[in-house]
Amino acid sequence: MTERTLVWKNATFSINDDLCVNLGNLTITPSDLIVLIGGNGSGKTSLARALNAELPLKNGEAPENYHPVLVSFEKQMQLLEDDYKMRNNDNASEEEAFGITPNKLFADADPNVLKDVIAGMHLENLLDTPIRQLSGGEGRKVLLTKALCSKPNLIIFDTPFDALDVQTRTELLKLIDEIHVKYKTPTILIVNRPSEIPETLTAMGIIQNLQITKISSRSEIEKDPDAIALLGNAKLPDITLPQTPKKFALKALKDDIIVKLNEVTVAYSRVVLDKLNFEVKRGEHWQIIGPNGAGKSTLLSLITGDNPLVYANDVTVFGYKRGSGESIWDIKKYYGLVSGALHLDYRVSAPAINVVLSGFYDSIGLYHQPSDEELSTARAWLKLAALDKQEHQSFKTLSFGQQRMLLIIRALVKNPPLLILDEPLQGLDGYARTLVKAFITYIMKNGHTSVLFVSHHKEDTPEGFTNRLSFVKTADGFRVEQEKI
Repeated sequence: MTERTLVWKNATFSINDDLCVNLGNLTITPSDLIVLIGGNGSGKTSLARALNAELPLKNGEAPENYHPVLVSFEKQMQLLEDDYKMRNNDNASEEEAFGITPNKLFADADPNVLKDVIAGMHLENLLDTPIRQLSGGEGRKVLLTKALCSKPNLIIFDTPFDALDVQTRTELLKLIDEIHVKYKTPTILIVNRPSEIPETLTAMGIIQNLQITKISSRSEIEKDPDAIALLGNAKLPDITLPQTPKKFALKALKDDIIVKLNEVTVAYSRVVLDKLNFEVKRGEHWQIIGPNGAGKSTLLSLITGDNPLVYANDVTVFGYKRGSGESIWDIKKYYGLVSGALHLDYRVSAPAINVVLSGFYDSIGLYHQPSDEELSTARAWLKLAALDKQEHQSFKTLSFGQQRMLLIIRALVKNPPLLILDEPLQGLDGYARTLVKAFITYIMKNGHTSVLFVSHHKEDTPEGFTNRLSFVKTADGFRVEQEKI
């Protein structure tokens, strides 16, 4: 890859008629590994797109004929969306119905470069696997492989560690370091957490209001009050959550056991759950941990009923034995859900206020006329989540972190008996993570809601959990361990 210093002079880029990204005067040398941090809605993704030459230059000067590539969680989500659309087409060929594979993505790559990069990424056994079946870390490595094969002279990573387990994050961070050294390619790394910052960085900056407002050494930036909050050390006032309208108050559950799995077995290419017995009682709060691909999301999908294999097993939720004639709405009204799958499925172009209001009705989108009390409650939640200024903004136009925060308060708004949170803090800046942890802590201490909480980050776990379920790696898969905390 050609070593090249990249220079922008008084450069601004158009997002739309009203908004611009301001890169100002920026110089990136081949030896640079620059780390950037920023809040949700600050313009991190837009700035990454400007660096990736995706936005039109409005004023100033930008490098010409350079070849950047962008690797991001959002790019991975878009790839999954493209795969979904291709497969769910009435006119799809047999090949299209199979879906996108790494081999299809690498079809135009230089074979010599491709062979070297695939070996470095350890992807040899995954080349013909549909991307929808890859773990988050595997999918991220596929995107990185495609990027490197294009011989870029700038690599931009936009929050690449989101949704990855500890081991995969560590491996990817090491890989980014190695790529920077081996290929002598300047690198921009946008992160949300201190643990995602490589030791070999050359500079660090803060993104605010669609521009890099400060750039200096790591030691100087980490003293900045804005950086302290963004990296997760914000101090919050006492939190009191809004009251749910009385019309949505549910009858008390008759049974103390709200979830019961009896000898549950789920197998795909391997056994994921093997004769699992699992109960959630009222008042219990479960932390669920384990690496990517262990079975955490599978377990939660059985509880929500989104996994069709629930009907081949003995699963009882809120007193309803699955497969006994209950409707999905009988189940949905009792739980609030946040997950990557829900985020991906939330495809409606609804204003932020309607996303929150939809939580009262367990729908994707709002199909009811809200009452004044519902509107008042939703607005109280938006204000608490620092999203009140985005009340009328379309869900699709918000940043990923703002979208995730909306889905969190959507799950909380009806105060359900069970809260299912699968990597809820994914994509949130440090302040937002601190805020959501305070919400969950308040619920566990003051409410009647049981919580199931999945996270790959130890520091994301709020205080107050009573039980832990762990997926532990074995020679041929994973075993499940359960304990009181």
